[in-house]
Amino acid sequence: MKVIYKTLALLALSLMLSGCKDFLGNVPKGYQIPTKVEEYELLLNDDKLTSLASSEYDLMADEIYVPAALDEDLYYQTTLKNMTPVWRRIYLYQAPFYGPDKADGNYDAAYSRIFTYNSILTGLKTASGDETEMSRVRAEALAGRALEYLTLVGIYGPSYDKGRAAEIKTVALLTDNDINHKDLSPATQEEVYRQIIADLTEALPALPDQPSGNAYRMSKGAGYGIFARAAWQMRDYETALKYAYKALETKSELVDYKTLDFNEGEWQAGVRNSYPEALLNPENILIRHLSPLSGLDEYALVGHEIPGLFEGTKDRRREIFITSVPGGSAESCPPGELVWNPAIRPNVGISTPEMYLIAAECEARVGSADEALRLLDHLRDYRIVDNHPLLISDRTELVRAVLDERQREFLFRGFFRIVDLKRRAQDPDFAVTVTHYDEKGNPVVASPTSPDYLRVPLPAKVLAFWESQK
Repeated sequence: MKVIYKTLALLALSLMLSGCKDFLGNVPKGYQIPTKVEEYELLLNDDKLTSLASSEYDLMADEIYVPAALDEDLYYQTTLKNMTPVWRRIYLYQAPFYGPDKADGNYDAAYSRIFTYNSILTGLKTASGDETEMSRVRAEALAGRALEYLTLVGIYGPSYDKGRAAEIKTVALLTDNDINHKDLSPATQEEVYRQIIADLTEALPALPDQPSGNAYRMSKGAGYGIFARAAWQMRDYETALKYAYKALETKSELVDYKTLDFNEGEWQAGVRNSYPEALLNPENILIRHLSPLSGLDEYALVGHEIPGLFEGTKDRRREIFITSVPGGSAESCPPGELVWNPAIRPNVGISTPEMYLIAAECEARVGSADEALRLLDHLRDYRIVDNHPLLISDRTELVRAVLDERQREFLFRGFFRIVDLKRRAQDPDFAVTVTHYDEKGNPVVASPTSPDYLRVPLPAKVLAFWESQK
């Protein structure tokens, strides 16, 4: 196919957010409207769909250390003195993060991708082509939209609260490609999660057993994994367990970190060790990247409590994720500190480690403690040299062990940590208070009892647009 079909997502989104009431009905020069199912399928290969969220949300969590200042002639890591105004507001929880007149790139990019999926779903209603292919492409678009909304509601909403979900306002819920909505308003938590579950329920029967081409595309395993993550975020642990196991039935391989070659003198992901690239990684059920690909990378100093997660074991994740020689240079790391410098490119799509950990936590909470230990030890066997089986009989401590393992596995994975902490905030046994400090050493506290705990504020421009539609 020689014609490259481009979506109008970014243009449409900018018009929507600026309150534009009209849009040209003509096809703009250089664009062609798809009419066949195979043409709509090409939109699923848009490289914009390979990203999911920004790495900036690591600044909100408890894994980063931001000092007041460092000797700038020697060190380039992020400090309160040198960080951008946006990063500073995120780190100190000063809303709006992006200022009153600035765009939130993560929010805009997510709705751009949603617009692409909605355009596919709308266009397929009148497209020509094989019905089986039509169902598959539609299913992929539904699952893709579900993942986008699941990520958005996790980032911009509070922890899911079943008792208040019908009244908690979150993000806009758009299910078509009409950019001229005059009644655009924030949907409730219940409405967004209901749409996510509906999209996945419709998509699953038609999703292919194997992705079309590679794991950037949807498959049945990916659909099961998104469903498991959605139920997990909703604290519906029985359903999450069911779908995590279904995902693992389609793919269950793990990379053996113990066998990876490792060269501390190199710094580039894919060079420092023999960790497989995304398309060759057997753990990847669905690939989605953070932006940028390696997260905050060398600019982030590691929180002082993080090394304790790895004490007492020969855990290869310790040397793969964090280092005292960023870029291969010991002189580039402040004395006594460690730097986030991953030798991998994190996947925030759906992976086998995530499914093992969701299943293990759910078993620990509502199922078999023995099975939870088996799942947990299975993952640890692929991460830790000479791993010894865990011996835990107390349910609370078993859940805590899974949560600690989740943090080790998903360090600096952007929204993963803040979504997890928000979910845990409703359980006093596992709630975490996050404390950052300003230049004067004053604590800035994110309390799990606060309704806005680690909730990313909606962009000021979006709030103004909603207000203008009343």
